[in-house]
Amino acid sequence: MKILVVCGGQGTKLWPYSRQDKPKQFQPIIGDKSSYQFCVETLLTAFAAEDIFVSTKHKFIRYISEQSPQIPLRNYIIEPDIALDRGPGEGLAFLRLSMLFPDEPVFYVQGDMVREPAERFIDMIKAAEKIVTETGRYVTGGLKATEPNMGADYLELGDRIASDGVEAYELTKFHYRKNTVRETRELVDNFRVAAHWNHLCWYPAKVIEAYKQYRPDWHDALMRIKDAMDKPGEQEAIRAIYETMAKGPTEDVTRNIMDSGDAVVLLLPFKNTDVGTWESVRQFDEDDDGNHFDANVMAIGTSRTLIKMKDKNKLVAVAGLKDVVVVDSDDVLLILPSDDIDKIKEIQSRLAEQQPDKL
Repeated sequence: MKILVVCGGQGTKLWPYSRQDKPKQFQPIIGDKSSYQFCVETLLTAFAAEDIFVSTKHKFIRYISEQSPQIPLRNYIIEPDIALDRGPGEGLAFLRLSMLFPDEPVFYVQGDMVREPAERFIDMIKAAEKIVTETGRYVTGGLKATEPNMGADYLELGDRIASDGVEAYELTKFHYRKNTVRETRELVDNFRVAAHWNHLCWYPAKVIEAYKQYRPDWHDALMRIKDAMDKPGEQEAIRAIYETMAKGPTEDVTRNIMDSGDAVVLLLPFKNTDVGTWESVRQFDEDDDGNHFDANVMAIGTSRTLIKMKDKNKLVAVAGLKDVVVVDSDDVLLILPSDDIDKIKEIQSRLAEQQPDKL
């Protein structure tokens, strides 16, 4: 069993902590450790460092080295510093693992999530390994859906199957995210579905076969990359091929696997926080008033507010705040209503023209 930790994304919604040169997965967004550190430290409680591989961009290698010195350098799978969504980069990672361990299951983990309790995360990994090795079926993770989530794809659940302490179901149909709340609510209300939360487990060689079937353009490029590997000028050759690949999500491949009728959904037996927005950070550890304070705060009549300060000794006194985000980094103070969190994109767009060093 090998573990693949993927952490090459940018996390622009968590600005001003998440930056172009040091994105969210390497920043102490929740508490004093990064989500990447949380992830690796959990995995090391059950797996040898030699069995953990990390997929990231070249420019983030230093953070991998600093925050997980236990992981051998040879276990780094480096993609070029080109933004192509997840499909090409994860294809490159599975290609490398298919060359090293074609017949050994790999469990895929996104490094920008926090999972608690950690021991239940390990339970899920072991349950997934058992299903894959005993049946050869593709395994993915899901979270039982009770309310519409416009940012999620959905997995329709069939019969429950036996597993070791984790709920497992036949996956009968993959539903790509809907365009409206009404459509999404109808799906959630009328079908037994789970929101898709990745955590896939399968054989890397089979993943590459699926790339060939469902995204032959990506597969052709990966085969050319394979021919360039372990040869002089490898990095330059890989970059030249990689930059020709079309952008796209890994779901261009995996949703077809999940629609094949030969896949299994494991319901996540732990709290899984996608550290993707400041709202998700607030909800991770909110108090009785819905506040999340990572600072020395005196609050009066304040609710559903997030305050995160770089200087934990500095007193922040607030009164009457509701649904507000306050985030202080080394060089930026962000204050905006929670309902206007998307305005971060507009701020970044203006900074790109006026103060690009703040991005």
